[in-house]
Amino acid sequence: MMLVLLLYAYSAGVFSSRKIMQRSVTDAAFRVIVSKDIPDFRRIAEFRARQLKHLQPFFLEVLMLCREAGLLKVGRLSLDGTKIKANASRHKAMSYDRMGPEAERLQQEIEALLARADAADV
Repeated sequence: MMLVLLLYAYSAGVFSSRKIMQRSVTDAAFRVIVSKDIPDFRRIAEFRARQLKHLQPFFLEVLMLCREAGLLKVGRLSLDGTKIKANASRHKAMSYDRMGPEAERLQQEIEALLARADAADV
């Protein structure tokens, strides 16, 4: 639950453990994740600090899978199964040659987001 909670919170732009706890009380999407087990902000911060070395590769893998599935654009995450017609662009397609640098760029973004979350709890 904590892993899914952090993943969703970060994708929604919520980085502070206190704000994640608050949103777990007031926001319906967060409530679906936590149900009746609303974690304390200290537990959220402890979980992130303990699992930080495992979170970075996991977040990178999730972002790569979402991008391959077409669910992710920079700063946006699709949460429902709505299908919308769109024009295909050769410039937006990902080649194997671009995947390496893109993975590195995503890794840097993940490190920046995790640093931002860590700074929010200080």
